[in-house]
Amino acid sequence: MEKIYLPQKAKEILWQLNEEKYVPKEEDMEVLNFLEVAGFGEVLTTADGLEDFEINEFASAYLYWNPKLKNPTIWDDKKYLITTAIAVAAIIISIIALFKN
Repeated sequence: MEKIYLPQKAKEILWQLNEEKYVPKEEDMEVLNFLEVAGFGEVLTTADGLEDFEINEFASAYLYWNPKLKNPTIWDDKKYLITTAIAVAAIIISIIALFKN
């Protein structure tokens, strides 16, 4: 499962939703819409007109797989580590070869 970049506010709301402690607020609608587009659940309209959010199985699995909700970085991908190590080794070999002559 690939990591998804989540803003801090989205992380806080997702944790609260998972623990069923989230209270809907009007100012959170943009973040809730973002979470819906990212595939974490759906926005529901309650009887009194407030918006609520229901997480789905994907959100639960994502929280299980990435409990700290760390955002992706370039170093998460192992091929970047390998190519960086090769590039650093090539630079070191080039510097050594330069000074041996």
